[in-house]
Amino acid sequence: MDLTPEELGEWYIKLQDVGNVHNINIVTPEHVVPQVALSVLHAKQLGLRVPIVYNTSSFDSLASLELMDGLVDIYLADFKVWETRSSKRLLKADDYAATAKESIRAMQAQVGDLCFTGDGIAKKGLLIRHLVMPGKEDEGVEIMKWLASDVSKDCFINIMEQYRPEAHVGKKRRKSSDQDKQETRYGDLNRAVTGDEVSVVRQAANKSGLWRFNEPPKHDGFAI
Repeated sequence: MDLTPEELGEWYIKLQDVGNVHNINIVTPEHVVPQVALSVLHAKQLGLRVPIVYNTSSFDSLASLELMDGLVDIYLADFKVWETRSSKRLLKADDYAATAKESIRAMQAQVGDLCFTGDGIAKKGLLIRHLVMPGKEDEGVEIMKWLASDVSKDCFINIMEQYRPEAHVGKKRRKSSDQDKQETRYGDLNRAVTGDEVSVVRQAANKSGLWRFNEPPKHDGFAI
């Protein structure tokens, strides 16, 4: 559905007034930031009261984040991988980690540590998510150490353990030679993470001085 920024802002109001939502969660808006900024401005003029959540991979430009300064209440930011070789292979971006670090610093400067209402609803601040990947727990360790030393020991962290191989993971390569056809794409990621791998990252976070964690759900759903 194509919407103008003004029409999108009016949907925020409908969600607030009719849907009784706790926030407006804008997912991966990095490629349409100017339009999103206009939509939020319009919604605020119409009486938007609930928080705006900017849900991002953290592969943002600083110019985009500057446009959203004062418009975003909660940054919900991923920090996916630490090593250049991992970001190049998995994300097709050599500079993911460097960009994510710059972006997360800027987000923290704008909104600070995550805070809540008296009844436990997030109202403003930064929440960082890290999805633990098979065999990449050492990268998660480095991310936790960096968050504690360069962002804030009071940063709210969600260490996620729900990785499940889907899509092209584990499928045969689409190449002409018989040898290539026998190789699996991303075969090293063709499994769920283990409890030990998740524990390594959690222990590193605790050791680094981080203490505010979004606990995993007690059911089969997903936490934020």
